[in-house]
Amino acid sequence: MRIDERNLIGAMRDYVPLTDRGAQQAEELIDSYPYLAHCDLILSSPYTRSLQTAAIMNRKLGLPLHVEFDLHEWTPDNWQAPAIEEIIELMKDYKKHNGIYPAGES
Repeated sequence: MRIDERNLIGAMRDYVPLTDRGAQQAEELIDSYPYLAHCDLILSSPYTRSLQTAAIMNRKLGLPLHVEFDLHEWTPDNWQAPAIEEIIELMKDYKKHNGIYPAGES
């Protein structure tokens, strides 16, 4: 089923499964990137298509699957673009800590 066939809006669009072609593309993608076998785990958002893709990866690669509830697309009604200066500072902080939160910070 294509995502637009049911005219779903908002969060309901997140429940639409992969099409057959989408599942086939996930299979092909995994075969095209042999370095994926060297990963430690598969991290997925809770969205249906993400979970289906992660399940295909799990089946083919045998890696542990972790679902991260907070891994999702940005929500426009809860997000305001920061000033470019703030983005630059955030990126500096990210690089300084190698993308890992320091102990005691969130």
